[in-house]
Amino acid sequence: MAETNTSNDASNEKVQNQTTSRFLRWLRFACSEYRLLFTLVFALNLVGVIEFLFNWVRRGYPNNKTCALAVSANLAISIVIREEHVVNMLYTIATAVPSRAPLWLRRRIGKIYHLGGLHSGCAVASTSWFILLSVETTISFCQTAEKTAEHWILVIIVYLLDCLLVSMCVMAYPAIRAKLHNAFEIVHRLAGWSSLALLWTLTVLDTDLRRRSSQTLSSALFGSANIWLLFIATFSIIITWTNCRKVKVHSEQLSKHALRIKFDYATPSPGTTIRLSSSPLFEWHAFATWAQPGQKGFSLIISNAGDWTKALINNPPREIWARRTPTCGVLRIAPMFRSVLLVATGSGIAPCLPVIMSNATRINLFWSTRDPLTTYGTEIGGIITGLGKSAYIHNTSTMGRPSMTAVVLEHYKATDSEAVIIISNPSVTIKLVQDLESMGIPAFGPIWDS
Repeated sequence: MAETNTSNDASNEKVQNQTTSRFLRWLRFACSEYRLLFTLVFALNLVGVIEFLFNWVRRGYPNNKTCALAVSANLAISIVIREEHVVNMLYTIATAVPSRAPLWLRRRIGKIYHLGGLHSGCAVASTSWFILLSVETTISFCQTAEKTAEHWILVIIVYLLDCLLVSMCVMAYPAIRAKLHNAFEIVHRLAGWSSLALLWTLTVLDTDLRRRSSQTLSSALFGSANIWLLFIATFSIIITWTNCRKVKVHSEQLSKHALRIKFDYATPSPGTTIRLSSSPLFEWHAFATWAQPGQKGFSLIISNAGDWTKALINNPPREIWARRTPTCGVLRIAPMFRSVLLVATGSGIAPCLPVIMSNATRINLFWSTRDPLTTYGTEIGGIITGLGKSAYIHNTSTMGRPSMTAVVLEHYKATDSEAVIIISNPSVTIKLVQDLESMGIPAFGPIWDS
């Protein structure tokens, strides 16, 4: 009887631990820095909306500058925060924190790659403000006795913008974006450009209708905050696209599953990425850069992960479209910690290579892949084996797939690492980060945000 009770107690404790673990993972997911940033931005805008509506009801008419200014400000922030040079500047500031700083502080600042929450939060807030602006515009239009062509054009533009902005928000929803990624890319890009052009037209028309008779249109425009915010957003987009070039490359087919592409136009720092495309108007793909110490240029490794990458591996390119500015990514935070356990699967080893070779911090590596030397070549294999006992290679062809959480936890404890950085596919990365964070372990990994 005592044995049965003990067994039941152990079973109940196991179920309780599993339930607690699932709850902690969900809590970590719900309270991620990305979602906290999004919530903070949206909450601040919601306060502004409530105040705007309250004053509208109290006075009987709205402040005709509030909505337009809120739309422009949120839109400018959402665009600028994605510009490569701005991203690099923010990473440089964040990673300047020394490794002797308290771990709790470095752990928080290390989540700098969640800044996409600011982008999506401001974008959704901008759309919400614009819907409110369309209501205000419609009421004003209906109350106008003498409607000119400008009034009709303005209200038509407003409704077109409603459709474009809402469609972009809908397509950016994570579940829809994951299933219809190519459609998301096309809608986000073409609708975004169209929206920006229409916003310029709307701002000029609205300013012209509201200006005093004694004021010229040019002076009214230059005195408008909206026009300057639109200029900042537009300039940010222009900078990004003028940096795109079709560059010559040297391609080396490592195997049927992996391709190495070499560039010579820059020598990026460890922990950066660039975006490549065969059709720059429709899709872009991000890949981590790998620069050899003391050598000019850099490489990147592409593994077979879909139709686009498969076509590239089967037909290695001699030239390809690239957004040429190397942009900081999650591995840029590695030097913030005194010791790091890098966890990579497959071609996720590529972004780890420059971090390993830079010797900026003590590195331990767990790499799970199939036939590493056959798939990725002896040069990469030599870099990994050069780590000696600090590297563990799990060959899935002979050893099967590992239980990632258990194995990584074991290596984390054995290597006495301060933090874990995971570079893998979305499902493995997200689950592993959540599992480790729920145990109180500083864990980091790409979030594939919008």
